[in-house]
Amino acid sequence: MKILFVHQNFPGQFGRLAATFAQEGHEVAALGMVKSCALPGVTYHPYAAVPGPEDAPFKNRYSPVVPRLRRAYGVAHKARSLADAGFRPDVVVVNTGWGENLFLKDIWPEARHVAYFEYYYAAKGQDLDFDPEYSSLDDETIWKLRIKNAMQLGALDAADVAVAPTRYQRDTFPPYLRDRLAVIHDGIDAQRLRPDPEISIQLGENGPRLDRNTPVVTYVTRNIEPMRGSHIVLRSLPDLLDIDPNLRVIVVGGKGTSYSGSAPGGKTWLDVFRATIERPVDWSRVHFVGNLPYDQFVKVLQVSSAHLYLTYPFVLSWSLIESMALGCRIVASATPPVQEVIEEGVTGRLFPFFDRQALVERVRETLAEKDRSAAMAEEARRFALANYDFQTVCLPQWREFLGIR
Repeated sequence: MKILFVHQNFPGQFGRLAATFAQEGHEVAALGMVKSCALPGVTYHPYAAVPGPEDAPFKNRYSPVVPRLRRAYGVAHKARSLADAGFRPDVVVVNTGWGENLFLKDIWPEARHVAYFEYYYAAKGQDLDFDPEYSSLDDETIWKLRIKNAMQLGALDAADVAVAPTRYQRDTFPPYLRDRLAVIHDGIDAQRLRPDPEISIQLGENGPRLDRNTPVVTYVTRNIEPMRGSHIVLRSLPDLLDIDPNLRVIVVGGKGTSYSGSAPGGKTWLDVFRATIERPVDWSRVHFVGNLPYDQFVKVLQVSSAHLYLTYPFVLSWSLIESMALGCRIVASATPPVQEVIEEGVTGRLFPFFDRQALVERVRETLAEKDRSAAMAEEARRFALANYDFQTVCLPQWREFLGIR
């Protein structure tokens, strides 16, 4: 079969699928805005957004629609050139978050068009109004959400079938649309991600070497920002460090922004959050390691004694399911995306997102109740293997959904 993946930051969620289908002998192509992509067997075609208005007032006010339309036209022009050269995909799979699928069905009407949806926005009851400290609702913010959703409705109209990676993300869509969205996760390599009781890691050239004999609390986020609860974690540091004089905290994450707005005053969110910590912190026991190569990220989780995961009601991170596969002792926020995979007392421990004292107590329990914590970690790994392993669970689901044998 001829399969086309479209993602402005290809491969994104489609890396394993594209590589697998290419290895099996299918003709696999991809469209994206990155300059190049070296997935074996995948023919990559970069495209550029068409020119558009760039003056700041216009760009800021209409930011949900202008960049998406520029990308939609840009990818459509590239698709037209491929079609004119004779390329006729059987299946077109598009991450719809950037407007890229809007015109593709007009170019390849005979193909099966698959829309991948991550999130349907809402002014109330989801991420936007969740955190009173950092929520700022005004008319234009709400209008931008409606524009984003209007673009997604257009994307749904232009697709034959649609899919979302988790039930929570599917259920952010209005009830009358949910039956149109299948739920299939991207999948993780759960079989390869294994606990390693003998692991040790060196933190930097002059940092300590840590192993499973040291109490290590880990926290992972793409960037340190409010959406993933970084402020809650950092403000908990004094009490976390009081649990054990030998305890270390490793924070994995960059200083930019992924989902939250920019920090005030030209600062980073890390600067802002550190200034709000109420008691002194022994920073020699807190290790900010930035964004790590994947193999180093895995080693950090393998050495973890208690792994923190927090999120607003929003898209669920791969890292949580990866930490489950790695047998981490998980302490997580009791928010709806998390509760889809973490069951209290079964696969991990939960706490109210804003309750820093509860977070600390759950970590204390995790470190003290070693046998119970180990049993929950084993169940978390079993759950990840049974529900999210790419090779044995998600790939067969994708095959059936896409009609690829």
